[in-house]
Amino acid sequence: MTKIGLFYGSNTGHTEEVAGKLSEYLRDAGYDVEMHNVAGTDSNDMIKYDMLIMAASTWKDGELPEDWKTAYNEYANFDFSGKRVAFVGLGDQANYPQNFADAVGKLARPVDTNGGRIFGRWPTRGYDFESSRAVKEDHFYGLILDEDNEDDLTDERIREWTALLSSELQGGEYSVSGEMVDDTAELNDGDDMEPDNNDDDIK
Repeated sequence: MTKIGLFYGSNTGHTEEVAGKLSEYLRDAGYDVEMHNVAGTDSNDMIKYDMLIMAASTWKDGELPEDWKTAYNEYANFDFSGKRVAFVGLGDQANYPQNFADAVGKLARPVDTNGGRIFGRWPTRGYDFESSRAVKEDHFYGLILDEDNEDDLTDERIREWTALLSSELQGGEYSVSGEMVDDTAELNDGDDMEPDNNDDDIK
């Protein structure tokens, strides 16, 4: 049984709630999921997992939540070699369309730079926003949820993403609401990622 470490940071509890719901879907699919709040963990807790999921909301103009800000320096220097990493992000398309789910993009950069393999990409089709650091080639780096404006879609999106992850682990392809995702095209090309010009404000 594949063991997954699910690490989340949550200012208001929404991300923790989503992480709990996702863990239930993954366990139902046969995976052993262990949840960790980044506020009470360090990088040593990630070492034992070959598969990781990072979950974070985006605050204000593209900022990480406080728990992730505190953990970010250590996270950014972690050696992700040999690990497959997926992402879950919460954002608000209506009020922050220019920074939608930017936190996922910030979390993806160290993984890609430090030898990890990003998987679980999710299509941007069906979302309404202007720009996002979480996007590359018409796909988000991971599952993006909008609990402020589209909470009615959350359960279905989590269900489909769980099926996508399962398919990727088996080396196959999965159609996300009619859109085929090539699960073999995992991201490992940090040179193509947009520079994060605001990293200086993450301490």
